[in-house]
Amino acid sequence: MPLSESLKLRMRGRVWRLIRTAIFFPIIYCIWTEHSLLAASCIAVALIMGWLNMYELRVQETEEPYYQLWLSVAESFLSFAVLTSVLIRNIIKFDELEKLLAVGCVFLLIRLVAYTLLSLSILREGKLLHGKGAWAKFANLSIMITMGVYVLNLEPYMQICMVASILLMAASGAAFTYWFYRDPEHRKPLSVASQLTMTRIVLTPVFLWVFFYDNDLDYSNNNLVFKILALLMILGFMLTDYLDGHLARKMGEVSTLGKYLDPFSDKISNMTVFLCFIATGYAHVWMVALIYFREASVETLRTLAASENIIMPARMSGKIKTAIQGIGIVIILTGALNPLQTIPAFRQVWEYLPTTVMGIITIVTLASGVDYFIASKNILKKFV
Repeated sequence: MPLSESLKLRMRGRVWRLIRTAIFFPIIYCIWTEHSLLAASCIAVALIMGWLNMYELRVQETEEPYYQLWLSVAESFLSFAVLTSVLIRNIIKFDELEKLLAVGCVFLLIRLVAYTLLSLSILREGKLLHGKGAWAKFANLSIMITMGVYVLNLEPYMQICMVASILLMAASGAAFTYWFYRDPEHRKPLSVASQLTMTRIVLTPVFLWVFFYDNDLDYSNNNLVFKILALLMILGFMLTDYLDGHLARKMGEVSTLGKYLDPFSDKISNMTVFLCFIATGYAHVWMVALIYFREASVETLRTLAASENIIMPARMSGKIKTAIQGIGIVIILTGALNPLQTIPAFRQVWEYLPTTVMGIITIVTLASGVDYFIASKNILKKFV
């Protein structure tokens, strides 16, 4: 691109970003003056302009690093100001603190401060920031949508949008933090496959919070919105488990990190779910104990193999085990949904369904462990 054309594109990007930043001020004004529709319209305009800046003007490619940083910080701070205004307005108007909205504001502030400090450190090293990854773009999109939903007070969707925004902010923050703390001489954006794998690890504690959102061990008493969210998170875990390996092979990004991180993330996420099932009565302690024994034993085999510079590949029995565990978890979480619980015939089946499914999972998991030990007898001979 010729220099003059590049400068023109850069100036257009700055003008559009400044206009977009300025739009946040009338949004805040409209929130306090109860002009919800006008505020939502301004948010929609800002959302469209953000898309234009990212994909049409390509500001991440043309803008100077410090301008890019401070304009991003300004936009993020004003997004925080909008949500905080909604929070304070609701406290004054309804005399009640919306805990989830408050948590979202805290997450947004932490993300803003961390991104600013880490980015300044990188720029002071004389290095360039890499463009925003997919998770960061999804997080920014989700935050804008969440602002619109809260401004319009769309009660059924507010919690869902806020939880989605928190999850995406956590995922994008984890990816950026990993990139920052790598060796400065070898920094490069984390591969898409590894981002998907790490996302499962980062979001697993969030699943724990969603599962026990109402602070009641009886999952049947949980809100339907959070039951659906828990189910969607598990489906997301299963999808990313498939995609990370598929994309790594397709994009030629298979790495030693990924080979170890993928099974680790599966075990972290699934064992967390099984512990939740114990707490709410869907699984017996001995079942989860046997599953944990198998997982720990196979990981010990992997460690022994690694000490001999051998990478123990995943076996078909392990893939079947993972699939059965995922399907079983989905069956239990689907059966726990409120509409199904209102059917008398299903309630009779439900008395035995969770423990039956967990029993099948336990048997398949143990059989997979036996298969791994048989297949690894050459490795065991070196140590026994």
